[in-house]
Amino acid sequence: MNSNQFNKILVVKHGSLGDIAFSIFAMASIKQFFSNATIDLLTEEKYTNFLKNSNYFSSIFKDNRKGIIDSLKVILKINQNKYDLIIDLQNSKRTNNYWSFLKFISKVKVNGSRPSCDIQYLIPPQGTESPQQGLYNQLKLIGINEINQNIDWLSKNIPEINENKIILMIPGVSKSGKDKQWPSDNFALLASSLEKKGYQIYIVGQKSDKEILETISNKCQKVIDLTDKSPPEIIYSIAKKSNFVISNDTGPGHIAALSNSPILFLAKDNAISKSNLSEYKNGYTILGDTMKSISVKKVLDFLNKKKLIDK
Repeated sequence: MNSNQFNKILVVKHGSLGDIAFSIFAMASIKQFFSNATIDLLTEEKYTNFLKNSNYFSSIFKDNRKGIIDSLKVILKINQNKYDLIIDLQNSKRTNNYWSFLKFISKVKVNGSRPSCDIQYLIPPQGTESPQQGLYNQLKLIGINEINQNIDWLSKNIPEINENKIILMIPGVSKSGKDKQWPSDNFALLASSLEKKGYQIYIVGQKSDKEILETISNKCQKVIDLTDKSPPEIIYSIAKKSNFVISNDTGPGHIAALSNSPILFLAKDNAISKSNLSEYKNGYTILGDTMKSISVKKVLDFLNKKKLIDK
């Protein structure tokens, strides 16, 4: 396939913030390769403003993954727009159903890893390749062999950040991922120890993380608390200015990892976490059978051993 074969393309991506982070380089690569095509995006409403800033897409359509009626409206909207190619970066049961239905009313080609796709990437067993690598392998089937990692659009100038020794902490997780959260008391003790070494601690999170962030703040002299003030571009921009980032295996952490600053992930020792964290050349991991089994001393010893902090 060549870059001029398709004139109108739809990219599909729902999911968590981590899923979006895994797909950003793929989106950039699609835009770079199909530079002469009109490219639209189908995603959830909560990501429309964020991804609009990328300028990868001519139009962005909302799909909040509701009931059958809403799904039918989405399918009919896709058919109405007369796409030549659909690139499914979500590869879910839902999108598989979309393409199965669409086959009855459209001749559009679909690239993805689900059985209803015309240009199908056969994924290996879960946990044997990173989510990013799976998408890159999928894109090779439509001629995209070069991965574009230029995402400067995510950088925002934050003049208030002028310290030389910055550590970004991402202690929160999603509501469904509480078993992936390092205890807040451990984050607090770690933050206090690092602050005593002269580091300025920044913490980001959602409203639901307020109690965790207060636990950290109470242990430290001066923490910059950006609770509910940290959209993806702010997380990315602070991470770029940080000496290193420390995070659970969570969406904001994967956004921070895109910055290429050193990042330490604390995660459960299982195939999925290992797969999620395997792609980052700037990434370090400490794994435990449970998150409570990872001690503050182990983290500090690791940071010293890797020379990520001053002794």
